[in-house]
Amino acid sequence: MLGLLSILIASPPGAIVVRHDRPDQRYLELGARYSAVGRVGPRLGDGTLIGPRWVLTAAHVAAGLMRRSPTPAVWFGDEEYRVVRAYIHPQWVDLGPHDVAVLELARPVSGVTPLGMYEGAGELHQEAILVGHGATGSGDSRERREDGRKRGATNRIDRADSLHLVFHFDAPPGGTDLEGIPGAGDSGGPALLIVGGRPMVAGVSSAGEPGRGGPGTYGANDYFTRVSTHAAWVRGTERPGTGSGARRLPSRWRSGGRNHSRFSGGPPRESPCRTPL
Repeated sequence: MLGLLSILIASPPGAIVVRHDRPDQRYLELGARYSAVGRVGPRLGDGTLIGPRWVLTAAHVAAGLMRRSPTPAVWFGDEEYRVVRAYIHPQWVDLGPHDVAVLELARPVSGVTPLGMYEGAGELHQEAILVGHGATGSGDSRERREDGRKRGATNRIDRADSLHLVFHFDAPPGGTDLEGIPGAGDSGGPALLIVGGRPMVAGVSSAGEPGRGGPGTYGANDYFTRVSTHAAWVRGTERPGTGSGARRLPSRWRSGGRNHSRFSGGPPRESPCRTPL
């Protein structure tokens, strides 16, 4: 079971934070491979297409979308897809675990192949690909620039419990060749594992802990909701009426919470491990 964090950050929208000694073009090229990762709302976060009309994202991103947007939508490339329903995990509360949701689109996404969910128990120490949009910067500085472009980075899963996967942002020469972590505003984006040559969604970006120089700097930790624990619930949302426990959120819904682009005020609450590592 994971130890408690002292603080989780809430800060302006951002994106993948990268190594200072690698060219940005390599991160852009990696991100461009994953067309199934789209932008949720106007700078609210990211999501992954897991079915023709279904987008996996974070609960706090879905809540923010339905609370703030009169016409909720997800963008894949330059194409806009209207959201007709948002299903939030029934056990999620603000700042808590189970930070996962599914968005139902009004029409199928064209030209994009949905990704499958990783449902195994072998995530720990695997190298994952993290994908997100928006501002970026390097781990040795707090300076950020925003360009709305999709980037990808790699990182190893350092810790795992039944609810979370945790990534640590290692300074060179440690870490992976394209080491990076999500920044604020990347919530809902995926951690992808390559299984049999295919990318599978293993985690959903949820929260971050600042590094040595502040948010998104070397030494930072990032928490992802563990998909394997929640896969059965996610599948249930794609079959309304099957007892999945999903709840529909109309656009007038109000969470009563705070900034959902990334959240702060306490660590993800924990429960005993249910999934063997």
